[in-house]
Amino acid sequence: MEASNIFSGWVMVDLTHALEEGTPGFHEFYHLPRMSRGMGDSYNAYLLQVFEHHGTHVDAPSHAGGGRSLDELDLNMCHGPCRVIDMHTKGLRETVSADDIQSWEETHGRIEVGEIAVIRYDWDRRWSVGARSGSDGGSNIFLKDFPGLSVEAAEHLACRGVRMVGADTPTIDSAPAFEEAHSKGDVEPCHAKLLVEYGIPVLEGLRNLDKLPPNGSYLLAFPLRIRGGSGSPVRAVALIPSR
Repeated sequence: MEASNIFSGWVMVDLTHALEEGTPGFHEFYHLPRMSRGMGDSYNAYLLQVFEHHGTHVDAPSHAGGGRSLDELDLNMCHGPCRVIDMHTKGLRETVSADDIQSWEETHGRIEVGEIAVIRYDWDRRWSVGARSGSDGGSNIFLKDFPGLSVEAAEHLACRGVRMVGADTPTIDSAPAFEEAHSKGDVEPCHAKLLVEYGIPVLEGLRNLDKLPPNGSYLLAFPLRIRGGSGSPVRAVALIPSR
């Protein structure tokens, strides 16, 4: 069967932010001409300098001291049925509790083993290009005051047997948890819970989650196969049944 026939019954939604200089990140992104037809070369070819955890990206367990790096990651963990947990009413710096997720499940059904759970905050609306990035996040509002999961919520998802947890924020932990961990030189608590304790990859910096249904879509987010890599930008895509 041709691939076009396989995908004919699905609508594809791009969940990935474009990478370009000036995109928000804790380290800069550079796309530099190595060869350029404008400079007399035969080809256009560029050098990329990118933080492993820039833009829409996957965290491997090794990012937080867990057992597997990117090249050791089972690719089956990077695609699967997707549940979109709507928490867009959460305010700045707030956390999603286990009770919040259980309340969502009462309406939309229990999260099942092997599914991918992504948290929708509509935080991608704060994404902007051109604001200064750097080790302190600069002035980009995408990198400040974001909501996130509580440790109990992360534990709840892990115990449901999900294969991946994602969000449209720069990190799955809330800004207060992120700031406290980094001030102490510690790992963010939800990263420690998911990546280290359970070996569940994390998908961060998503977009367009408001275009997905709570149930029924299929998510794919494959990282580069970097030997010893702790993370990688991905092209994350969701498929929605057209019917």
